[in-house]
Amino acid sequence: MELTSHIEIHEIENNCFLVQHKFNNKYVKMGRREAEFLQFLTTEEAAEERDRDYDGELTEPERVYLMDKFKEWGFLDSGAEADAQEAARPGKWQFNWRSSDITTIKFLTVNPDQWLNRMLPLFRLLLHPAAIACYVLLIAAAGGLLIRDVHLQSAIQTAGLGMWSYAAIYGMLLLTTAIHEVAHGMVCKYYGGRVKQMGAMLFYFNLAMFCDVSDTYVFKRRRHKLAVLFAGIFSQWVMSSLGILTYYGLQGFGVDAPLLLYYGIANLGLSFINMLPLVKLDGYWMLSHGLGIANLRTKAFRAFFRMLLFWRRNGANEAQTVAPTTARERSILVAYGFAAALFTPCFWIWGLYNVQQRLYDWMGMASLLITACIAGMLLYHLAKFVTTMRKPA
Repeated sequence: MELTSHIEIHEIENNCFLVQHKFNNKYVKMGRREAEFLQFLTTEEAAEERDRDYDGELTEPERVYLMDKFKEWGFLDSGAEADAQEAARPGKWQFNWRSSDITTIKFLTVNPDQWLNRMLPLFRLLLHPAAIACYVLLIAAAGGLLIRDVHLQSAIQTAGLGMWSYAAIYGMLLLTTAIHEVAHGMVCKYYGGRVKQMGAMLFYFNLAMFCDVSDTYVFKRRRHKLAVLFAGIFSQWVMSSLGILTYYGLQGFGVDAPLLLYYGIANLGLSFINMLPLVKLDGYWMLSHGLGIANLRTKAFRAFFRMLLFWRRNGANEAQTVAPTTARERSILVAYGFAAALFTPCFWIWGLYNVQQRLYDWMGMASLLITACIAGMLLYHLAKFVTTMRKPA
C-alpha cells in the first residue's frame, strides 16, 4: 500500500508511530490503529472504494473524529502538494505573513538543506571532539576572566554609548543570532536530519530568527536530539567568549574596546533567556525532548485548565485518540501548565511593551492606538485558545 508523497510514517516504539507532513513539517504521535487508518486514507485509491473496503478496528464515530483531525493537520490535503513543493524548493526565499500561530509569524523563509549538505565536510571538522574541547576551554577561559575581574562592574557603563555604538552591538547580536540558527541546522545535518526551513519571524511580536529541526523527532538517540537543540545556545557562549577574550587581549596592548565586552555580556544574557522553558524557546524544546513528551505545552495547558475548571472529558473520542498518561506524566503536565499559564501573559505584556516603545519614537501617542489594536487581537486569540482547550486532543 503506497502512501501519497506528502506523508511519512515512522514507527518510534512498539505500537507507537510518528506521522510527518513533509511540506508543513507537522508531526503527530499516534497509536497503531490511528496510523493504520491514516495509511488507509492516504493511498491512491478512490475515496468511495476506501469507504467500502475499510475493515479495521475503528468504529464509525472514531473514524469521523479522526478524519476531522487529519484534515485539520493537513494530512489529507494532497491537493496543495505541488504548491508546497514549489515553496520548499531549495534556495528560494519566500515571504508569507499568514500564520495559524500568532506567537510565531514566520514571514521570511528559505530551504537551506542543499547548502547544508554541501557544507557537511566543514561541519564535521567543526564538530570534531577536539574542536568541541577547544570551545569548552574557550568558554572556561572567558568565564574565568570575568569572575576574576574586580573592576567588571565599573567597566560596564552604557550611559555614554551613542547611537552608533548601540547599532554596532545590535548588528553583532543579529549576526550571532544567524550563527545560532545555523548551528542548529549544522548539528541536525551532522546527525543525518533534514533542515527544510530557516528564516526570520516575529516571536511574540519581536524580531527573531528560526531554524526548523523537526527531524529531531525521528532521531533514535535522545542525546542527539538534545545536542541539536543545545547547539544554538552553545554557539552563543562561544561567540561571547571570543568577544570577551578579544576585549581582555586588546587591553593587554593598551587598546580599550568596551563594545566587545558589552556585546559578550549582552549575548550571554540572551542565551540565558533562550533557555527559558515556559515559552517555545530552545529551553522548551530541550525540556520536551528530555522528558519524552511531544507537544508538551499544548498537553500541559489542556491538563491544567481541565483540572482548574473541572471540564469533563469528551467520552469515547478522547479515550480512543489520546494515549493514556502515567501519574508522573500527569503531574509534570499540570505543574508545567500552571507555570506556563502564569508566565505566558507576562511574556506577552513584555512583547507588547517593546512594540509600543519602538513605535512611540516614530508615532508618539498614536502608538498607543496600534498597541490597543494588537491587544484586542490577542484577546480574540485567547478566546479561541480557551475554546480549543475544551476540545479533545
